[in-house]
Amino acid sequence: MTLAWPRVVGPRVDARDKATGATRYSADVESEGALHAAVVRSTVPHAEVLAVDASAALAIRGVTAVVTARDLERRFGDELCGRRVRDMPLLARDKVRFPGEGIAVVLATTRRVAEDAAALVVVEYRELPPVLDALGALEPDAPRVHESPWRYDGAVVDPSDPPNLQSGLVEGDLVAVDEVLGRAAHVVTRTYRTPSGYQGYLEPQCWTASPRPGGGVALLGTAKAPYRLREQTAKTLGLALDAVEVEPAPLGGDFGGKGGVVDPTLCAALALWANRPVRLALRAGEDMTATDARHPSVVEVRVGCDADGTLLALRVDAVFDGGAYAAVKPIPSANLHGMAECALGYRLEAFFVRSRIAYTTTVPKGHMRAPGAPQAVFAIESALDELASAAGVSPVVLRRRSVLAGGDRDAYGHVWDEARGTETLDAALAAGDAAPRPKDRGRSGWRRPAPSGWRRGRGVALYARPTAPPATTSLRLAPGDDGRLVVELPFPETGTGSHSVVREELAASLGVDPERVEVRQVSTASLPYDPGVGASRVTVGLTAAVRQLAGRWSESGGTEAVTIETGSGTEPPALSFCAQVADVAVDPETGQVLVLGVVTAADVASVLRPRSHRMQIDGGAVMGYGFACLEDLLEGDGQVWATNLAEFRLPTAQDVPSLRTVLVEGGRGVGPANVKAVGELSNVPTAAAIANAVAEATGRRFRQLPLTAERVFWALHGEAGEEAGEEAGEEAGEEAGEEAGEEAGEEEGPA
Repeated sequence: MTLAWPRVVGPRVDARDKATGATRYSADVESEGALHAAVVRSTVPHAEVLAVDASAALAIRGVTAVVTARDLERRFGDELCGRRVRDMPLLARDKVRFPGEGIAVVLATTRRVAEDAAALVVVEYRELPPVLDALGALEPDAPRVHESPWRYDGAVVDPSDPPNLQSGLVEGDLVAVDEVLGRAAHVVTRTYRTPSGYQGYLEPQCWTASPRPGGGVALLGTAKAPYRLREQTAKTLGLALDAVEVEPAPLGGDFGGKGGVVDPTLCAALALWANRPVRLALRAGEDMTATDARHPSVVEVRVGCDADGTLLALRVDAVFDGGAYAAVKPIPSANLHGMAECALGYRLEAFFVRSRIAYTTTVPKGHMRAPGAPQAVFAIESALDELASAAGVSPVVLRRRSVLAGGDRDAYGHVWDEARGTETLDAALAAGDAAPRPKDRGRSGWRRPAPSGWRRGRGVALYARPTAPPATTSLRLAPGDDGRLVVELPFPETGTGSHSVVREELAASLGVDPERVEVRQVSTASLPYDPGVGASRVTVGLTAAVRQLAGRWSESGGTEAVTIETGSGTEPPALSFCAQVADVAVDPETGQVLVLGVVTAADVASVLRPRSHRMQIDGGAVMGYGFACLEDLLEGDGQVWATNLAEFRLPTAQDVPSLRTVLVEGGRGVGPANVKAVGELSNVPTAAAIANAVAEATGRRFRQLPLTAERVFWALHGEAGEEAGEEAGEEAGEEAGEEAGEEAGEEEGPA
């Protein structure tokens, strides 16, 4: 169905309520008579649980129960939980595998009483050897985190794999890539490291579960994928699918972090066990230490080119720390698609990618905006700069000679009718050059001023990502009061403006004023299905579904409610590029890195809501800056030490560099609205662009994030053994066949 009227872009449907405080997030919703839950968490990374003494807690007035895994097993059996790999218990059974793992839950009449009582529960442990390093975890003699991980429902490993392998993924041809690298004129082999991170949403996760007549349960809370949560909760608790109803609340941020199933399922189990409503609200510190952090990575890149600087082959070997459980990863491989797709943007004769995720006795790792892609692109785009130095060409020339163009076949064998890598790269460079580069004195155009005496540099990085065809979803349209139309949606507003897109697209399709369209989020009892918010699929799927809904409404006469359930799209994907140029200044006395400006050029098709679109791009660049320069959960000895937003540094308004966004318009998108995904685009290449700029400014190559002042200072001042401070391009002229680690002081790569 084509649009009946031009699309009218108005205020966001959620703007006024959020600005005035009227929006009711999950923690704002009270349930009469609800018990409050506080989790007793492990204080050690790996141990057998010998005893749990709850006598002091039970003596406190207002405490109604202290629940352990044994209590839940007697009621619900011993089914484990997980989005794909079902390897995590709701509460630890005889053994804890990370600091922060739940051992028991105190139920009480108030939150304060529950938390005070939880502090009195005494747990007796027999500590076991911890597994704290992902590379070491894959050694044959490493202590086992799980005895038989291949036996778990949904497991993607088998008995022949290393003992702590959580997931393994291979793309490409190892024999072919080694043959091509063997005849390359220039080859570099480098290893890069990134730390664990936190999604940075401001609203901690919160759930309220209420028993329903007949043995069912209703869940209200922070659910980005309510239908998948319903399925997981029902399976874990042995309930029929229709016995579980999930009502998602508006989300106070997500960025990949609110798709977990263990905590909400635990809340549901507690409500059924107690036969009373139960509220489980995490403190911010719990959210940061016990949910689903970003995967730390060790990524070895081996890349080669011919004498002219044309790329020939790429070999990537990545090891990720997956934490104690795979339960929070949703895709069938239980791996990270950003690593699987890391060879997408360039023409290559051959490539090979291996991505391994290891079990360790640390907090479970999950998804964060473009999972795996920031880690992969930081490594590869940094290595391309090092290769350019070895080949004696500029980093820009090296990329231009090999970036995909329309009609090219990518490394995976797909031929793209449209691939606008060169146009996107040139747009970023032109915007960066539109104002003069920073000089010694004063302000330079749109960028921050550079302090006098600081060293300056510029870096570039490129990222390519496909936009998939529409996914399955369902919608309902019904007549409302006073001639209004009510459209029901199966997922929450995460802050991106998706509900506003529905209103405006439906209004344009039907030829009505958007003010007549009311958008209503409903529970899983109201609509058939939706896969949830994620993978940059929402706008593509919604616009296709809205057009179909409008057509069905018009055909029916518009007097009765109409429900549609769409199928998955079959059209080919569209390719998007994002190019970024970063300008930095580095203080040679202190090592401080000041990012003066970041130019982002985004390859786009139709833009439905320009302001929201721009916010996604700018917000992504800011998140990428945080990944590059600030963010680190400071995991050590199995513990997360950055347990609040004072210690885990997110970018503030004072930190954020000047931003310039350029849209490369006119692209071919996906779906009837002709759109390309943008939500997981601009956060990915930023760290590489900044690291490349710092290398140019300092003459040193930094292969470990974040680029803190301390790390830069010790590299500049010659601290022996500084792992991130190798000179830019040091021994970059190594010829094909040299192994990673041959240079003195270079770090050991993945085995």
